[in-house]
Amino acid sequence: MRKHLSTTTGIQRLSYGAAVGVAVALIPSPLINGMARGLLGWVVGVAVYLALAWWLAHSFDAQQTRERAQSLDQPNLILLLTMLTVIAFSVAAIAMLLQQVKLLAGLERGAHIVLAMVALAESWLMIHTIYAFHYAHRYYQQEKTRKPDNHGLDFPGTAPPDYADFMYYSYVIGMTSQVSDVQILSPAMRRITLIHSVLSFAFNMLVLAFSVNVVVGAL
Repeated sequence: MRKHLSTTTGIQRLSYGAAVGVAVALIPSPLINGMARGLLGWVVGVAVYLALAWWLAHSFDAQQTRERAQSLDQPNLILLLTMLTVIAFSVAAIAMLLQQVKLLAGLERGAHIVLAMVALAESWLMIHTIYAFHYAHRYYQQEKTRKPDNHGLDFPGTAPPDYADFMYYSYVIGMTSQVSDVQILSPAMRRITLIHSVLSFAFNMLVLAFSVNVVVGAL
């Protein structure tokens, strides 16, 4: 079981997270309403996805990363649709929840605000985690092409990169919407990074807007 969980595909991780999230959302509770339960299910489901993804990134070395990356990947269209779904669902749910918060008070109001902020943070982490795996797969799949020396990205140092290195690259783009010490070498990787950067910038602006909304509403 442990070996299976550490080698799950992206679709499997999303499926496990969705199953757990739906189960949590369906649990009746007098303390939270339907919208809050749905968002709680989202939080738990994304947490399951992130736990499986980070476990895999922690347990795989560069050779295992290469072997896995060359056998698995999501098409660009599926990746983009997944990203847009994550952003749309999380933004819509959090916006509606924050509207309901205005009618609450005390501990219940605080709990709903915390839930919305956790959902927003997890959505941010999920976007860049999915992209990290996509970068890894595109990088190592270049070894199957006619130009094996051009992987699309140039990491400092001589050791082959593992999933943790691609996590670093993806999260830097998520935080800054630009690259740092990792150089982009191919047009294909440049296009992927461009789309990722634009999505990241838009989502960061949404985070800022919601944060201002919460602060103003709390005053």
